[in-house]
Amino acid sequence: MPPQRGFTIVTRVADGHVADLTELLDAIGGNIKRNPHIPFVDLDGLHYSAMIVVEDDPGGPYLLFEGSIDGEVEGFLRGLIAGAADGVGEIYRHCAGYPASGTSDREALLDYLVTHDLGPGTMFVAWPGRTVTTIREESDLRDRIGRFLDTQLATTDLASQPPRQVRRRIQEFVRDEPALAWTRQTLPKPFLVRFGPELAVFGTYPLLFGLYKLARTSVSRRSSRTARFLAQLTLSGLGAALGGFLGALRLHEIHDDRKDAARSPDWQAVYARWSQSLGKVVEREDFQAQNHLVSVTQVKPGRFRLLLLRGVLRAVILVVRLVMNRGKLASITSVHFARWVITGDDKNLVFLSNFDGSWESYLNDFIDLAAFGLNAVWANTDNRIGYPSSKFLIKGGAEEGDRFKAYARYSQVRSRVWYSAYPDLTVENIGNDIAIRDDLFSDLDDQDTETWLRRL
Repeated sequence: MPPQRGFTIVTRVADGHVADLTELLDAIGGNIKRNPHIPFVDLDGLHYSAMIVVEDDPGGPYLLFEGSIDGEVEGFLRGLIAGAADGVGEIYRHCAGYPASGTSDREALLDYLVTHDLGPGTMFVAWPGRTVTTIREESDLRDRIGRFLDTQLATTDLASQPPRQVRRRIQEFVRDEPALAWTRQTLPKPFLVRFGPELAVFGTYPLLFGLYKLARTSVSRRSSRTARFLAQLTLSGLGAALGGFLGALRLHEIHDDRKDAARSPDWQAVYARWSQSLGKVVEREDFQAQNHLVSVTQVKPGRFRLLLLRGVLRAVILVVRLVMNRGKLASITSVHFARWVITGDDKNLVFLSNFDGSWESYLNDFIDLAAFGLNAVWANTDNRIGYPSSKFLIKGGAEEGDRFKAYARYSQVRSRVWYSAYPDLTVENIGNDIAIRDDLFSDLDDQDTETWLRRL
């Protein structure tokens, strides 16, 4: 089972080439499945991909090409060049540093892309281990069983049969269908999907136990005077470090509040003026079950904010790999793939998300269910709207819904090219299909049999 990977290729647009590049990308994005430049539908293992031109950057406009794939990035890019070298060249000839050899030297072109790849960043995958092929096959399985049941219910007495008998008929149908022979193969779950929560508990336990032992030693009369002193000194040092961090965080928050108070004009006026051109950003939203979001914000100046942001993103990596790897990001069940990437100059935070439903419902879910997570990440960033005031990253911030939505909208960049390998499937659809396939030939009791049938 190939792992899911991500790439984020960032290249500066050559002077005077923005208009031609955006025109080309708009043509590709307007005919995503049949455009003559990049055959997205023929690229093996590609879940999602997008191309975005970020124009509002002090260093000059840049092209961001991102993808979520099965397998290794270099192998995917090599396949992309093998099948669409001319199309890749047509795009990247508008970018600085494009190889003088053009597409005649494919290794040079590959090296150009790999060199400018910032990697996956902090990446969330709703269903680790489920490849594009597997997701499509499991969706097809559900559809085939559904058509079989429709036919049987219309022509036989299947509706009057007990659940176990109905399930047996489904199993016989699947066994007799050559195209569904793959269902009899057991699909192993990735190690971290099976044991991630346990590893998280075991990884946390030594730390908590160590703190407990220090606290106990520091007050125990059975401990030697030296042991008590060292334990007390260690606890005092840890407390001082925590207090110093919280103090520094609060000072930065107060500084941000003062800076925000001095903004001219205020955020409502800035957003009202900017929103007049919102239609250009959202013109391709809500055409299908899924949407794509690109957000670019500026990392707040100073070493403290950059280090805090990096620390938070490292913590997010651990959490999503160990715990949030079964269809949910926090308690949110609408995100397929999402990534946070800090640009190479440490100036910008790029957020890329492929999600179900509307932008409004997506943001409401995050505000209602994961406001602390939003604060922990985006309170370290800024734009002309200004991130809402927070206290110790816990209170405020994203809880100020109207301003946070304005902040998020203002940071959004138009997805000129966006491809989804399964645009009509939601995260919950895929999870349901997984359960149908996994338990198709399992031994189930009566209650579980009824539950399984309801999935159809």
